[in-house]
Amino acid sequence: MGSRWSSISLPKYDRGFYLSLLPFASLIFAIFLALTYVIASASYPSISKFGVKLFTENVWSPSEMGEEFVRYGLLAPLYGTVITSSLAAIIALPLSLSTVYLVEEMTNSRVKELLSTAIDLMAGLPTVLYGLWGLDVMIPFLRENLMKPLHSALPWLPLFSCEPLSGASILSAGILLAIMIIPFMHSLIQDAYRSVPWIYREAILSIGANRYEYYKMMISLIKPAVFGSLLLGIGRASSETVAVTLVIGNAFNISFCIFAPGYTIPSLIANQFSESNFYPYMQSTLYAGGLVLLIVGALFNALALLMMRKVRKLYG
Repeated sequence: MGSRWSSISLPKYDRGFYLSLLPFASLIFAIFLALTYVIASASYPSISKFGVKLFTENVWSPSEMGEEFVRYGLLAPLYGTVITSSLAAIIALPLSLSTVYLVEEMTNSRVKELLSTAIDLMAGLPTVLYGLWGLDVMIPFLRENLMKPLHSALPWLPLFSCEPLSGASILSAGILLAIMIIPFMHSLIQDAYRSVPWIYREAILSIGANRYEYYKMMISLIKPAVFGSLLLGIGRASSETVAVTLVIGNAFNISFCIFAPGYTIPSLIANQFSESNFYPYMQSTLYAGGLVLLIVGALFNALALLMMRKVRKLYG
């Protein structure tokens, strides 16, 4: 309807209503531009001083002695952000696909609404609750039942080579993030799944497809939505702060072992921002990390929206 109205000249009374709403709609875009400008301008001092090394070196050496003694490099938190987000996406995608099939194809209407409501409630819970649960329940369980057995059985594999000490690690952060992004990915995939017309479903069943073949073909019809949900899930996971800070260990460490503690850009900002005014270039460096998150998040969200729009065009 919006495209049809845009091709027609608005009458005067509609034009006035349109002009009255335009400033409010433009305000959102203006806030985004202002946010981008503030973060970019605050990041400029550290980027101009350290250059590319700010993102390719692993060093965090604040000093009150003077600017010449200061060195910063965000490679460790960048690495931690990429690894934890990737782990979360790898874990969350098959679980999201499974829950969509369970809810849509294997439950009656009453159970379907109950499960959908529970998943929606998970999306609305404060993230600090996930962090506290992860700290008190998930980390001890993973350390005793997953990390230690894997380290004992497969110590020669780089992924499991380091001994899990406290349990706060990249793996713990990745699993907790997966739990947190499943409701968002499930909701997007479910909406796309429901948009597939019944004629397609009947055609699949008419050729004698079993349950696995049926679901496989249904998912192939909404591949753009699945890919879009994956991108949105990664973007969501890469920006999570409080929960990750509680379970990742917060150490400037780059290791192929997923049992080792690490850092992400959001957890670094949460831990260091309160004292960043006392050290030269520290606050600017933290803003530079935030700028990376802004660019990556905007890119991933734009690609995901394009994927979701493609599915809407296909099935209305």
